[in-house]
Amino acid sequence: MSEREAHVPDLLVSDADRARVSGELRGHYEAGRLTLEEFQQRLDEVHAARTEGQLHQVLRQLPPAKLPSVNPRDTRWRSLTLQYSLVNVIAILVWLFGGANGDFWPKWVLLVTLITFTRRAFGHHHHRRLPPPRRPG
Repeated sequence: MSEREAHVPDLLVSDADRARVSGELRGHYEAGRLTLEEFQQRLDEVHAARTEGQLHQVLRQLPPAKLPSVNPRDTRWRSLTLQYSLVNVIAILVWLFGGANGDFWPKWVLLVTLITFTRRAFGHHHHRRLPPPRRPG
């Protein structure tokens, strides 16, 4: 047993722990560090793991997951907010300087930009799908 493995406690793991390690494995598979067969074997090990030591062993010979230093979605969020706010402010100013008569038509601009903003900010991103696991036959 290596020195690194000696420091891993033998506590029981949760489903959330298994899901986290499965996600790390998926990242290593997508990066090309694991073949499909190795990926499937290690997923089987993840699902069979009962302790942190066993779960840690699943990630053997793989570099630790790197956490991004800056969350790119934070920058995107600010950029989208600025863009859609600007469009809405311009629509309201046009309505105001046009005499602000009749119906408040910028409400439709507000509604459309809100829907678009929500979809772009919180929408699902498409990820490359893994091939389905082979069933033993």
